[in-house]
This record gives sequence, C-alpha cells and structure tokens, in this order.
Amino acid sequence: MKRTLLLGVDLRPGEGAGIAAMFASLFLILLTAYLLKPAREMLILTEGTAEIRSYAVALQALLLLVFIPLYGKFSRRFTSYRFMRIVTAICVATLLAFAVLGSVFAVPVSMPYFVWLGAYSVMIIAQFWAFASELYSREAGERLFVIVALGASIGAWVGSAVSRELVNHLDAYGLMTCGAVTLLLASLPARFATRSVPESARGRPESGEVAQPSLMAGFQLVLGKRYLLLMAVFVILLNLVNTTGEFLLASVLEALYAQGSAAGDILVDKGTYVGRFYSTFYFFVNFSGVLIQYFLVSRLLRVAGFGAALLFTPVVVFLGYSALALLPVMAWFRYFKVVDNSLDYSLQNTVRQMLYLPLSRQEKYEARAVIDPFGQRLGDLLQAGIIFAGLNLLGMRAMDYLPVAAVLAAVNIAVVIAILYQRRKLLTP
Repeated sequence: MKRTLLLGVDLRPGEGAGIAAMFASLFLILLTAYLLKPAREMLILTEGTAEIRSYAVALQALLLLVFIPLYGKFSRRFTSYRFMRIVTAICVATLLAFAVLGSVFAVPVSMPYFVWLGAYSVMIIAQFWAFASELYSREAGERLFVIVALGASIGAWVGSAVSRELVNHLDAYGLMTCGAVTLLLASLPARFATRSVPESARGRPESGEVAQPSLMAGFQLVLGKRYLLLMAVFVILLNLVNTTGEFLLASVLEALYAQGSAAGDILVDKGTYVGRFYSTFYFFVNFSGVLIQYFLVSRLLRVAGFGAALLFTPVVVFLGYSALALLPVMAWFRYFKVVDNSLDYSLQNTVRQMLYLPLSRQEKYEARAVIDPFGQRLGDLLQAGIIFAGLNLLGMRAMDYLPVAAVLAAVNIAVVIAILYQRRKLLTP
C-alpha cells in the first residue's frame, strides 16, 4: 500500500519530510497559476479577440529577452533558496499592483497582464525546478521528482476547481489578489525542504566552476552545447504546437459563443462565459493530469524507461492532430485539447525536468532560464507569425491549422530522438 500511495517510488529513510515540503511548494505554485489563468482569459477575450490573444502571446518573448540576462546575473549572487524568495516577492508585488491599477484606478491592464503572466508562468516553475535540481542529486531526483510533480498536477486541479467557483463571485482583479496570497505561501515549505533533505539524497556543491561574466551567459551556454540546444528546439516546437492548439480552442470558443448568443441559448456576457468555460476546461485538464501523474508516470518510467516516457506525449499529440486534420470535427477538438494539455502538464513536464539533472548549477539556472521561459515564448512568437500570415495573407481559416500542427508534432518526435542520443552520450563515463 505504501508503494501504491507513493506512486511506486522507492522512498528511502529520511526523504519523506523534504519531498513532502517540495510537493507542498509546487502544489501552491500551480494552484496560484490556475487562479490567475481565468483572470487572463476574462480580460483579454473581453477586450479583444482570439487573434489579438495570439499576438499578445508573442510580446512575452520580447519581455524575456530583457529579463533573462538579468535573471542569470542575479542567480549567481544568491543561494538557491534566497534567490527563490526574491523572485517570489517580486511576482507577488507585481500581481498586487495589477489588481490595484485595474480595480481601483480603472487602468486597462489586460494586455500588460497577459504578457506578464505568460512570462511569469514559465519562469516561476523553471525557478522551482532549478532549485529542486540543485537540492537533489541526479539519482535521488530521478526517483523522487515523480512525487514532487504530482504536487503540480494536484495543485493545478485544485486551483482550477477553486477558480471554477470563484469566477461566479470575483472579477479578474479579485482572482489576482487571491493568487498573490497563495504564491506568497508557496515559498514557505521550500525553506523547510532545504533543511530536511538527507545527505544521501542531496546534490553535491560544484567546485572549480567559474560563472561566465557576460549578461548573455545563458544564451552562450545553450548555443555552445548540443544537448542544451536540442532541448531548446524541443521546447520551442512543443510550445509552438501547443499554442497553435490554444488559438484553435479560443476560435472554437468564440464560434460557440456567437452561435449560442444568436440562438438565445447563452444569456450571460462574453466575459462570464469565457471565464466559466476556461475554469471548467482547466478543471478537467488538471483532473486528468492528476490521474496520469498518479497511475501512469512512475510506472511508465520504471517499465518502459526514460526514453519511452519522453517520446510518449509527442507521439500522442502527432496522432491526435493527424486524426483531426483528416476529420476536422470542431466539437471533438475540445476533448483532444484536454488530453494534450493533461499529458503536457503531467508526464511531459516530469520527464522534461529530469533532463536537467546531469547538468551543472549554471546550466540548471541560466540555461534553463533560456530554454524553458524563452524557448516557450519564442514558440509563441513563431506561432503568432504563423497565425498572422495564415489569416491575413493566405486566407486560412482556424481549422486549416490542424495539418500544420501535425507536421510540427512529427518534427518534434525527431528532435526527441536526437535528445535521447545526446543524453546517452552525456551519461556515458
């Protein structure tokens, strides 16, 4: 029963307290994210359209071009936990500023909030996993990160369930305020974890490593090592496919609202309809993610191996988009996106974090800050260009992007195979 409750993980003496604290911290971080996401959609789709939403996503990449070099510079100056507290405090202050500006002073914050939240969402999670990768050894991380990642799945599910109810009582600014509180609480368990991890599971401090002085050190690391460069390409393609799907989902939602309003079946305003749809959508995505994380991830890793686990999600995504390209039924797309996102948030996220375990501290922080946040937002930027060119130059409709997504997913499978080859070389003595 113990092995079942712990996802079949080999939890050794003294490891329980630290891993529970890491679980709690990531739980609160993801709960926060799913309080903030419906607020984003309520603002952006009320004041704009699905097309405007896709262009706003692209601005996030430009923000990260400025932020990542500063992040890398400051990460060298502080211990991992102190740096995590500083990043969290800045994010809490920014959230409260958005809430006050929008609710008290009626400043239109939908676009800056959307851009900031996209950068925040990947940066805060990358920061947590960099902290975890430094705290635990590679052997311990490969055993225990499955439990930590379950905190993300359950936190996202609980957050989406809570926001599903809160959208009936709070506006977007109320959700932002709630998110600021839960994010502040998220930094507390991490402090306990730093004191509780046993020496047998703790990562060893590196000696003789000199941090690169350049502000662009993270970009230099990624471009100078094939393993990191392939990981960056993988993240870009993964996010390019996913955000294309998000554009399609927003387009489907707009079509459903227009049809329902015209027929008299939908009696609420667009903001409320969008908030309810996305809170329900995220609820089912994250409920499925919990089930996948609990019943599939550790067993797939143990039985089929790391390579099969890393390939699983790209293959499912490719097959899904290929099937929908052949038979583009709009109503089915919502259900496919539930499967796509739940796999991405659970299995794919867990094994992707394990790719960093063999790397140095500088690579875990600075290269990760390029690969995860900037790679994802660069994928968004490319997606915005594809959407703009297709809609405005080629006369494409929303569902015409299904075969495009299928081709990109196929390319990503080839990139994953190349990553596994480089990882095998890296781990070979």
